[in-house]
Amino acid sequence: MRRNTAWAALLVALALTAAGCAHSLSDDQIATNVKARMLSDAQLKGTSLSVVVKSGVATLSGQVRSVSERYEAFKLATETTGVKRVNDDMTIELPPMGTQAAANTPPPEPAPEPKPRHVSRHTRPAPVEPAPAPDENAPSQPPTQNAPVPPDNASPAPAPELPPPPSVQPVTVPDGTQVTVRMIDSIDSSQNHTGDIFHAELANPILVNHQVVVPRNTNVYLRLVEARSAGHLSGQSELRVELYRIELRGKSYPVVSNDYVVKGAKRAKRSALAIIGGAAVGAAIGAIAGGGKGAAIGAAAGGGGGAVYSEATKGQQVQIPSEALLNFKLQQPVDVTPSAPTPDQSGPNQNPRP
Repeated sequence: MRRNTAWAALLVALALTAAGCAHSLSDDQIATNVKARMLSDAQLKGTSLSVVVKSGVATLSGQVRSVSERYEAFKLATETTGVKRVNDDMTIELPPMGTQAAANTPPPEPAPEPKPRHVSRHTRPAPVEPAPAPDENAPSQPPTQNAPVPPDNASPAPAPELPPPPSVQPVTVPDGTQVTVRMIDSIDSSQNHTGDIFHAELANPILVNHQVVVPRNTNVYLRLVEARSAGHLSGQSELRVELYRIELRGKSYPVVSNDYVVKGAKRAKRSALAIIGGAAVGAAIGAIAGGGKGAAIGAAAGGGGGAVYSEATKGQQVQIPSEALLNFKLQQPVDVTPSAPTPDQSGPNQNPRP
């Protein structure tokens, strides 16, 4: 009788362990969750976006009013539980051409005021030569009216107005462009958490058609997508970061990129089995040996032994140190207003600083 009770307790413990991984969301539930997050977001109010989920892949379609709204919708869908990947079929609603041209044309600069010409009191007038005597035999001609002579203290004519300098037009950096950054902050899997923002700078300029659009040393910011520390149940630490935004000429440009992943060394496979089944197996052995009281003692011993084994086989923590070089690829195009090139920015063969 005691042997049957012990085996029943072991089967119940294993069934409860397997039941925790059996729950999953349907595609319709995932789509409903994505739409709910968009409706509750202040930036996406008033937009009509369509969300279709198939096998965990969410497809977003419809029109948005700006690049930031497109980025926000993409982010909300990516961070929704159950979404494996996001397809972006969204388009940006462009303003009328007249409004855009008027917004891009700067007002003309006022012409400088003319300076009065200085006349010295001691300036002597130029000598006047006497006019030649009229020829009596010459045919008579009507008298000509002399042109008025401006006084010496008259102001000069105003300078002509110069045309305004040409405005800098936005440039589209296409998706697939490689962006190399140099870390300024450091990231640690045992200290940082998902959602933390970190400071970095461009190690190389971003070029479009061999022209510098974003110079090197421009401030960029990364976001920690996932921070997994090697603890008792997780045997492998992991850091997953992505490009978040670029700061250029006082403007912030949100960007979408792939993830940069750093993983630590894996722990032995036996450790997970020892942690999950330690208490259950200990209870079964205790029941066989000494009944109900023995089951309680065996469960405590099995759980404690699993914890000690977990601590002994704890995985390695990982870090991304300051000055580390990270490579990303843009997954969405971004419109950037470039700055004027300087000697430190020009040239496609720029090497990162040592």
